[in-house]
Amino acid sequence: MGVAAFILLFYKRLLFMTFDPEVAPIYGVNVGIVDSLFALAMAATIVASINVVGVTLIAATLVIPSTTARLLTDSFARMIVLSTLIGASAGSIGMYLSYWLDVSSGATIILLEAAVFVIVFLGTTFARRRPSWADQAIPPLAHDRQADDLG
Repeated sequence: MGVAAFILLFYKRLLFMTFDPEVAPIYGVNVGIVDSLFALAMAATIVASINVVGVTLIAATLVIPSTTARLLTDSFARMIVLSTLIGASAGSIGMYLSYWLDVSSGATIILLEAAVFVIVFLGTTFARRRPSWADQAIPPLAHDRQADDLG
C-alpha cells in the first residue's frame, strides 16, 4: 500500500522525471529526492516479494507485467494501472494454483505472467498487421520517370 500511495502522491513528478530528467529541476521537481524515494519504493517491493517469488525470479516479476501493459497502451497512467492489475492477478492466481497443484509458487507466478505476455504479444501482433497497400511498390519520383511528350 505504501508503494501505491507513493505513486499516487508523486505521479506527475515521476512522469516528468522519467521522460525529461534534465528539464525537471527547472520546473521545480527535486530529482534527487524523487529518485531516492522511487529507489526506496522499488526496494520495498523487492523485499516484500522475495519470500514468495525468490531472489532469481524477482526481475521477471517486476518486468513482465509492465512490458505486457506497455503492449496494451501508450498512456503512462493506464500502463501503471494495467501492470499493477496484471502483476496482482498473476500473483493471486499463481499462489492459488501453486497450492492446489503442489508446485513452487514463484515459478507458477512467473509462468502465469509469461503466458499472459505471450497471449497479449500475439494478440497485439495480429491486431497491428500492416495493411496490404503498405507492401505495394512505391511509385518513382518525378525526376526518375522517363521524359514524356511535354518536356
